Amino acid sequence: MSDSLHTVYIGVGSNIGRRADNCRKGISAIGACDGCLLEAQSPLYETEPVGFEAQDWFVNGVARVRTRLEPEPLLAQLRAIESAMGRRPGGARFGPRILDLDILFFDDRVVRTSRMQLPHPRLHKRRFVLRPLCDIAPEHVHPVLGQMVRSLLSNLNDSEHKVMLHE
Repeated sequence: MSDSLHTVYIGVGSNIGRRADNCRKGISAIGACDGCLLEAQSPLYETEPVGFEAQDWFVNGVARVRTRLEPEPLLAQLRAIESAMGRRPGGARFGPRILDLDILFFDDRVVRTSRMQLPHPRLHKRRFVLRPLCDIAPEHVHPVLGQMVRSLLSNLNDSEHKVMLHE
């Protein structure tokens, strides 16, 4: 654990069971982690599946957290939260899941290891990530692409993937 606080954006999603409740519980669990402080969260969105379309729609959102944890220990905490909520390893890539927690940005770090890639390698192509991220960090600059989140969203060409505010 570091002495300095890092700003981290975490994507949250679920398409099994009580999807919105799963997302809210996941966000609460992140805020309850030792060394983490939940600073902001986006509204939740109903989102069309991407990559594996023969499944129920997702509920997605984004949380901003301040943490003393470094990326690997934070990732371990997120995987433990997913597991505690009932997610099991394996399954179809981009397939159904009770809870999915992804580190989108960790400060402005660029990390490429066998276990993680930061920023998240597909976030700039995903409306279901960019829409809620834009709600809480529209001016955050992608450290690799050099563009603000709002620009990434406005330049996105995937209009066929629907994202609607969850009621």
